[in-house]
Amino acid sequence: MTNHIVTGADIGGTHITVCKVDLQNNKVLESTRYRCVIDAMQDADTIINTWAHAIRKSADPGPYPVAPLGIAIPGPFNYDQGISLITGLHKYESLYGLNIKNRLAAALETVPGQIRFMNDAAAFLLGECSFVRGLENENVLGLTLGTGLGSAVCNRGEVQEGDLWRMPYGDTRAEDYLSSRWFIKEYASLTGLTIGSVKELAKLAACDKVAGHLFRTFGSTLADVLMSRYRSAGDFPSSIIIGGNIALAWELFASHCQRALQNEGYSDVRLLPAKLGEDAALIGGAFLWKT
Repeated sequence: MTNHIVTGADIGGTHITVCKVDLQNNKVLESTRYRCVIDAMQDADTIINTWAHAIRKSADPGPYPVAPLGIAIPGPFNYDQGISLITGLHKYESLYGLNIKNRLAAALETVPGQIRFMNDAAAFLLGECSFVRGLENENVLGLTLGTGLGSAVCNRGEVQEGDLWRMPYGDTRAEDYLSSRWFIKEYASLTGLTIGSVKELAKLAACDKVAGHLFRTFGSTLADVLMSRYRSAGDFPSSIIIGGNIALAWELFASHCQRALQNEGYSDVRLLPAKLGEDAALIGGAFLWKT
């Protein structure tokens, strides 16, 4: 690969971001960044062609080819074979059962062997841990909070995909309480009003009692989910790095989560806001090609 430069892509429920990544220096090449909005409920061809367009835009103009390509994408997904297993999650339903690696390679006019996939939360955590010093010997949990709930664990440098999203909680599963749709649903239920995003709700929090209440409840729920999952297992993480769009409202919920953990005896657990933003997943995905 030319000068250790590869393409990293971060695919979320509403967007794709692509950027060239310098694997020697663990950094993105800002001039190559391209981001566009995705309608995750479109047909398969439209979604894959939109991804391919974004990947080409990152490479053109410039001296670097589109591949090799490391992609961070949410699960469930067969990451080795590149087959989507996403269903019932209000996104990418049309991709279920398809070999995304082969289809994307054809759209990019490259070979499938030049494309690798990684769980988006694992890529996020890998990128963050490469940036934050002192986590090498810790048990670190990474959470991405947005249209879905992503999780991964890095235990002494070994990163593994998590499954916190599907943990039974309340009358359904954890993701339904720790994602953007929970805020939108609850705000509509309590006020009869429709809010378009968590970002909009955060702007209202200072003067809207319902909005403030929802963020406080979210923080307490996050702590409860974490304790429900890790307390009995005896492997409670020492540090928790939180990213995703909801994390942009950090000051509205994080202290309530930290306080709830402290009240249950977990005063040593550190909650850390993500430092790299979406660059973490871009770098982590590109690390699939690091030797």
